[in-house]
Amino acid sequence: MIRVGLVGVGNVASSLVQGVEYVKQGGVIPGILDLEYKPEDIEIVTAFDIDERKVGKRLSQAIFEKPNVVGKYVDVNSDVIVLRGPTLDGVEGILGKVIEESKEKPVDVKSVLKENRVDVVVNLLPTGVERASEYYATTSLEAGSSLVNASPAPLVELFGEKFRSAGLPLLGDDLISQIGGTALHAGIINFLTERGVKVTRSYQIDISGTTETLVTLEDSRKELKKRIKSSYISSQQDGVEVVAGTSDYVEFLGDRRVSYMVIEGEYALGAKVRIDVSMKSLDGPNAVAPLLDLIRLAKILKEKGIGGSPPQVCSHYFKGYNGKVSGDTRARLISFLQALK
Repeated sequence: MIRVGLVGVGNVASSLVQGVEYVKQGGVIPGILDLEYKPEDIEIVTAFDIDERKVGKRLSQAIFEKPNVVGKYVDVNSDVIVLRGPTLDGVEGILGKVIEESKEKPVDVKSVLKENRVDVVVNLLPTGVERASEYYATTSLEAGSSLVNASPAPLVELFGEKFRSAGLPLLGDDLISQIGGTALHAGIINFLTERGVKVTRSYQIDISGTTETLVTLEDSRKELKKRIKSSYISSQQDGVEVVAGTSDYVEFLGDRRVSYMVIEGEYALGAKVRIDVSMKSLDGPNAVAPLLDLIRLAKILKEKGIGGSPPQVCSHYFKGYNGKVSGDTRARLISFLQALK
């Protein structure tokens, strides 16, 4: 069994909890890795949040509380109570609009992780919540738990060496959706590069009705997210001018996301090519397969004494990983896993 603690009970947590329950009821999640641990081996044993609509409630109920907008895909059976985590940053300008802060006293997170023997902590905090993300990285390290950082907070740079020295995996930063706009955008540029096309410039806009989208529209968060997305996409080919980011929040879209991207380039005789793509997807479920892989990988790496942030793993699953991410990252990941056996 893999004992998991969730940090942030938002839309991604809702999808992940339902995904774990789904496989336990016999459902199949396409595209996940075939590993010695199966998705049904995952057990969510604790969860933290700061919103009064979630704190103190069973996880099976909290995942459907506002401001979450992910739909119900499966009946969830969980008596885990959502605990009050600390509020350290990231609530500026959104208290009362997005977050209704709980009046409960924060718990001792490190003690909770130790008492529940948490193998893997999954950080699902939103963009711009860096001090809190750093706090959970510190407590995970002190509690002896591996950490999967789905948030954009730069934890690999700050804590990677400490986790490596402790023999604990730190996998991050900023999760790539299974089939999100950024993944598709980067894939198109990679395809064009392999065909010898010189990509000159590209842009991407995303619109959604999730709370992450609403929060990201705040100037500082918007710039952070745009920088990470643009850097990841441009890494597929040198010299590409890329602008990518969230452009607007549309409440009635709920968990739906609309991504629009334009890629321009040149090929033989200076001929021009332009690709216009529009994709509609669901945000929450897009995180399920990558997280099911990462949770199991974090457990396996820890058991093999491989701490820190292996580039073969991080470059495949995360936008914010500061290594070179061009080429077939999945092939490198598979080769890495085969070498571990």
